[in-house]
Amino acid sequence: MWSEFIWREIDAREKMNQSFNYPGTDDNGDRRFFSILVNAIQFDSITAFDDDMFTRPYTSDKIRSIVNGGLDTVDVPDLENGGIKKKQVTYKPLFSFDSVYTFRIKEQIIFDKEASRLFTRIIGIAPIAKRLVGGRSEPFTLFWLYYPDLRKTFAKIDVYNPKNFSSRMTWEELFESRYFSSYITKSSANNPKNIDLLQIAGNSKLMRLYEGENIKTRIFNFEQDLWQY
Repeated sequence: MWSEFIWREIDAREKMNQSFNYPGTDDNGDRRFFSILVNAIQFDSITAFDDDMFTRPYTSDKIRSIVNGGLDTVDVPDLENGGIKKKQVTYKPLFSFDSVYTFRIKEQIIFDKEASRLFTRIIGIAPIAKRLVGGRSEPFTLFWLYYPDLRKTFAKIDVYNPKNFSSRMTWEELFESRYFSSYITKSSANNPKNIDLLQIAGNSKLMRLYEGENIKTRIFNFEQDLWQY
């Protein structure tokens, strides 16, 4: 009957989201959320995309260059020949995995007239890194992953629970139960130029939060106004 696309950002530095940046390891390997996404691409054959419409897939070489960085030549001492330095080609990482703590999700809010309620479907997830542009740190999207493809991977990996280690949930349960904190960055409603809320709010992050809360209130009122008492 009705639907709207919403873009949100999850900041792993927030207290409720600290599971996204948990650096510990277990039988499933590194448990940082960005590492889970990278491993899903490398070992579970999940396709990464350049856009949130999932129309331009990345090649494996492109993903390798994004994650590992580019080739670099460094001087290393040759201990077998008296410590004389020699050239060695190695990978120069673009960023540390710990520096990726923001994740963008694209979701579709649907009003199902058969069930007479709103449903929220997560469409995609993208990790956000930062790079220096003109002496300033600017965020940029590394890649997009189609969420339905990720659900099998998420269903196998437990989430770190900082409050109760005996109470475990999977990453799929976390997203389906919406057990995370986020803020709205863009909406498809009344947005013909496809710009985000930060541009609408005049680059004020505080006003962006206010605009996001207005969108949440508008959607809530839309659902309530469909009912008659």
